[in-house]
Amino acid sequence: MFCNGLNSQIANYVNNGGFEQYHNCLLPGINSVKYWRSIDSSISANIGFYSTCFPNVPSGGLTYQWPRTGQNFCYPTFLCQPPQCASYRGYARNRLKTNLVTGKTYCVKFYVCVGNPASYGIDGFGAYFGDNTLDTITTCCIPLTYLTPQIQNPNGNIISDTLNWTLVTGTFVAAGNEKHMVIGNFKSDAATTKTLINSNNLPYVGMDACIDDVSCIDVDLPAYAGPDIWCIPGNSVYIGRPSDVGIDEACIWYKYPNMSTAIDTVAGLWVSPVITTTYIVKQEICAGIKYDTVVVHQSATGINELDVLKDHLSVYPVPSKDELNLSLPFDHTFHNITITNNLGQIMREEEIVFKNNNATITTSDLPNGVYIFTLKDKTNFQVSKRFVIAR
Repeated sequence: MFCNGLNSQIANYVNNGGFEQYHNCLLPGINSVKYWRSIDSSISANIGFYSTCFPNVPSGGLTYQWPRTGQNFCYPTFLCQPPQCASYRGYARNRLKTNLVTGKTYCVKFYVCVGNPASYGIDGFGAYFGDNTLDTITTCCIPLTYLTPQIQNPNGNIISDTLNWTLVTGTFVAAGNEKHMVIGNFKSDAATTKTLINSNNLPYVGMDACIDDVSCIDVDLPAYAGPDIWCIPGNSVYIGRPSDVGIDEACIWYKYPNMSTAIDTVAGLWVSPVITTTYIVKQEICAGIKYDTVVVHQSATGINELDVLKDHLSVYPVPSKDELNLSLPFDHTFHNITITNNLGQIMREEEIVFKNNNATITTSDLPNGVYIFTLKDKTNFQVSKRFVIAR
C-alpha cells in the first residue's frame, strides 16, 4: 500500500525527450520514436534511431556510444558537404506537450556526442521553436538557413568529442505560438565553423552526432515537493513531481536537517520514513534555484484526527506580519511549536499554550518569506502548516 500526491503541472514541454518511447524498435529511423519525426513526416530524413532493443547500441556501425541516460538516442546528420554529398542534413522535430506561454522564459537543453565517422567537429547545433508553418517545408534535407534558432551553440564553440556527451543550452522568451521544437544545424556550409578531427575519414566533409536528453522548462517553474501527507508504518509514499527528462537532474533531495548529503537527484521519489520526516527539494533550472518542503507524517493511529486537525486548523491573517493566530477545530493538547523556513532550517522552537482552542505567536522577528510551523503533543503527534510573512 502507498499514499500518493502528484502535481500535474508540465515541467518539460518536450515530449519523450529521452527517445525512450517508440512504435517499433526494429525500424532504425526517427519515425519509430513517439512524438518525434523529421520535418517531412513521410521519411526519416537522415536521422537514425539507436536503441539497446534493436540492438545497435553501443555499436551501430556509424558510432560507438551508450545513451547518456536510458536506452535510446537519435542520430541526425549536421553537416555533409559536396561533392561527397548534398541535401543530406537531418532535422529532428518534436511536437511539444502544449504551446509555450507568451512572455515566459524557457531553459532549453540537449546533449551532443559526435559520431565516429565524423571528419570534422562543428559549432552548428541549434534548436528552433515554431508553429505549424513548419509543415510548408517540403525539402527537409538542405541547410534551413531561413529558420533562426532561438537556442544556438555559440559561434566558434566547436563540439568534437566522440566519447563524452556535451551540453548545448540557452534561454529564450516565447512568443506563444510555439508548437514544435526542431534540432539541427541551421547554418550554411560556409557559415558552419569546423575543425578537422579525423583525417582518416577524408575526403568526406561532414559530421553526424548522437542527441539525447532534450528538455524545455519554464525558468520560473516552482519547486514542488508535494503536499504534506501521512503514511502508515511499513508503507511508502511518493513525493515530488513525476519523473521526466531535464527536471530529474534539476532536482536534488535532502532529508531535514541534513542539507549537506543529498538522498537522491530526481523529480520525485518514493520514501518510507520510520518517523515523521521533512524532505526538502532543491531545484536548479538554468542557474535559477528554488526550494520546496514536504512533511511526511508517520503514524499508525490517530490518522483521522490528524486529517481533521490539518484540514480545519485555522491560520490567520494571510499573509501575516507581526502575529500569527492559530485556531483548533476541537480541543487537543499541543505543547510545542517549531517554525522552519523553506530550507528546513529551524527559526524558533518553543512552548505553546492554547486557550479555548486558540493561540497567538509572535512573528515580528521573522523576515519576509514562506515558513512551516509544526505543533507537537507529548505523544509526538504532530500537525504542520505553511504560512507566509509579508510586510
